[in-house]
Amino acid sequence: MGKHSVNGLASLDQNTIDELYKVGAFLVINGVPEGTEFGIDYGSWTVGPKFRGLKMIPPGLHFVFFSAVSKQGTAAPRVGFFHYFKSGEVSVWDYMKEKEMLSEGAEFVGTMKDIDTSLAPYPFQHYEKWCSLTNHVTEGCVLRVTPLCKMIHSATPLLNNPEAAAAVEEAVGVEEKLDAQFIQDESSMVRFSKIPKHVYPSGATPHQITMACLDSSSRLNDLITSLSSVDEVLSELQLSFIVFLLGHVYSAFEQWKQLVDVICRVRQSLHQQPLFYKSFIRVLHFQLRETPEDFFVDIVSRNNFLTTTLKVFFENLVEEEGLDVELVSRGRKFQNHLTKYFSWDFSYDEDDAPVVVEMESCST
Repeated sequence: MGKHSVNGLASLDQNTIDELYKVGAFLVINGVPEGTEFGIDYGSWTVGPKFRGLKMIPPGLHFVFFSAVSKQGTAAPRVGFFHYFKSGEVSVWDYMKEKEMLSEGAEFVGTMKDIDTSLAPYPFQHYEKWCSLTNHVTEGCVLRVTPLCKMIHSATPLLNNPEAAAAVEEAVGVEEKLDAQFIQDESSMVRFSKIPKHVYPSGATPHQITMACLDSSSRLNDLITSLSSVDEVLSELQLSFIVFLLGHVYSAFEQWKQLVDVICRVRQSLHQQPLFYKSFIRVLHFQLRETPEDFFVDIVSRNNFLTTTLKVFFENLVEEEGLDVELVSRGRKFQNHLTKYFSWDFSYDEDDAPVVVEMESCST
């Protein structure tokens, strides 16, 4: 283990620890250099000289990540992967130092007791938090979104593209050649779903366009259809949040923003999908609770994105008649919680009143 060795076992009795060891999975990592940042879910360590991996991993979905660290102490961009661990599984990986990358290794020979002292216990103090942030994530969503290379990179790797660079130099100049020298490795890109755009019938009036912009229900329905079920929307909402927060992938934050925006700006869907929206409120509650203190100041509050979007959501919950009573109640409690916790103002202002817009003003 490294110097950050808090693992949440202190509060557990020996019988519980023995049971966790028996039903848990193991992650064996060969050759990780000392000083590497290594983690799983919400726990991370600085690798020490004897580190060989993790033990007592609860069965289910987990996110494993690492960052190489130079002799000067500079950390490389984070790399990680999702894995569904089975009870008693021994997952073996080899660290390729020259590439600063992991590859699946050969089957482990021996018993876990042989290397027990070199295995860090799973950080159980974070397990409840991890479950609350991933309880809707499906294995199908993970397979669909994960890059073809199987690894999630915070900085997309670049590939050498000499032919394109030569063509650009010949047509434009040397300076532009440098920009064309490398291209992003598409196999390393996270494959998020495409968010449906506004679609208007031929000859739509400005009023019809405005109504479509005020209600994203058709866009949400199109998204549900493309993903095969409404549950997959919540799955990708949670997955994009984890990929951003723990994988440090900025495009995942953009996906999360777009999903939240489409989900919140609806009217008809509040009637059609009450169970979905009850779950959505709960999902967003746990996500906002676990963000760093400066998260909203630095990112979300820019252009007032989240407060503006949620303001529309809360207003629609009040203005729409005949909605599920429990849904409306949960919405009010969530609004009050955000107002108290973040001091966000969701009061209605005349400047927020809808106006008729032209087609290009609201299409995205």
